[in-house]
Amino acid sequence: MPTPPASRKTTKPYRKRRTRRNPWLLGLDRLMALAALANLSLVLFNITYIPFRDIYLSRLPQITQLYDPIKGIEPNRDTQEYLETVDLIEQQLAESGPEGADIEPLLTQIKDQSEAMVNENPFELAKKTGTLEKIKNRMREHMENESAKGSFREFWSVEHLEKNLWTREIAFFNEEIRPLIASNYYRPYGESGDFVDFFVIIDFPFVLLFGFDYLVRTFYLSRRRQGTSWRDTLLWRWYDLFFFLPIWRILRILPVTLRLHQVRWINLSRMQTQVNRFLAESLAGDMTEIVLVQSVGIAQDAIEQGVIEEWLLNPESDAVEINEVNELQELILQAVKITIYKVLPQLTPDLENVIRHAIVEALNDLPFYQQVQQLPGMMALPNGVAQQVTKQLTQTTQSTLTKVLKDTKGRDIFDQLGEHFTDALRGELQDQETLDEIQSLLTDFLEETKLTILQRLEAKSGEGAAAEVEHLRQVSRTPTVKVMPGLPGSK
Repeated sequence: MPTPPASRKTTKPYRKRRTRRNPWLLGLDRLMALAALANLSLVLFNITYIPFRDIYLSRLPQITQLYDPIKGIEPNRDTQEYLETVDLIEQQLAESGPEGADIEPLLTQIKDQSEAMVNENPFELAKKTGTLEKIKNRMREHMENESAKGSFREFWSVEHLEKNLWTREIAFFNEEIRPLIASNYYRPYGESGDFVDFFVIIDFPFVLLFGFDYLVRTFYLSRRRQGTSWRDTLLWRWYDLFFFLPIWRILRILPVTLRLHQVRWINLSRMQTQVNRFLAESLAGDMTEIVLVQSVGIAQDAIEQGVIEEWLLNPESDAVEINEVNELQELILQAVKITIYKVLPQLTPDLENVIRHAIVEALNDLPFYQQVQQLPGMMALPNGVAQQVTKQLTQTTQSTLTKVLKDTKGRDIFDQLGEHFTDALRGELQDQETLDEIQSLLTDFLEETKLTILQRLEAKSGEGAAAEVEHLRQVSRTPTVKVMPGLPGSK
């Protein structure tokens, strides 16, 4: 009988549950998101219209005819008259040619207008001085003349038009020069000192629509959420306020993007995660630095204000007691215990060497020591005696101290020793010179601690912690596979 396949029970990965929204409200949100997107498109078109007007003028002139009045753009009188004179010259040439009697006054007029255009620069108001330079360069290149004025005078002369085919020259002007001159315009200033712009007429209906939506939406949220005032919800949707600014309309990209995300036309979840991660890393590092530095700074201030001196002179003045234990005496007792039980056994060889050296040196100072060493067989006796005495002394001292600490009376003696030691230390530290030195050393030590903390925090950013959190989130969302017991594949 074939073995049945292993039965596996999988748990679905955790997904954030989405609450169902009212279809009517969802449709309204989508309609408002579409209106916001349309308004932002108009704002972007209005902002980029002036830089791209030459493209619209050459390829989509209908747009300039419709939108020039919105931007307050009018034909420039000087360049318009220039092109009208060229039209009269072209008409006269078509009727009678360069030999006609009526062509000479028109050519004289166009020469004067050309010189005035080069001198007075009617393109400056529209910030199109570069266009005038392009016109002059093209005319210089065509006439092979380094002077722009001379090139225009030569071009609009009877001799040049007779020598060259005038239809070809007029075609050159209409193709290379006329579009550049026609792109110039006049734009008046308003009372505010800025250029006249009637875009507010187009934008105002959208502002009214978004303003009504803002008030209704925030009022609805304040009623729906208990304990939330209308003013709180007004601040909650602060980003919608960008719809009402008459300046910096480009900032409307923020509320428009959020609205598109809310109706799920775009997904900003990944970006939101990255922004939250960046803010968490920045705030964590800054807060850690502030807390640690302030803590060390408080300790420095306390030392500089004489807390140590006050503790030495009046130890129980402002002391907050949480138990009935003298912590300083207990610390001394613990230090003694550690020294006897842990440190002295490790230092026994060194202590023996020190004591042996002291005994040998003491024997060398005795008057009869040199004579004793001269006796036969007595050369090594002092060193042997010193070694035996040293070993016996260290063992006796260590065992005695251990027994004393285990004894109740010995413990009381050590407690009294710790109390007397504390009083003696406090008394000796009351010397002003010693106290100033201790305070200075502690202050410098805390300053070095602050700098060390800052260096370590700068070297170790919060990216590691944030990355670890993200990894744990991904692990928690990974589906786990459980094998049913008793089936093939189970252990």
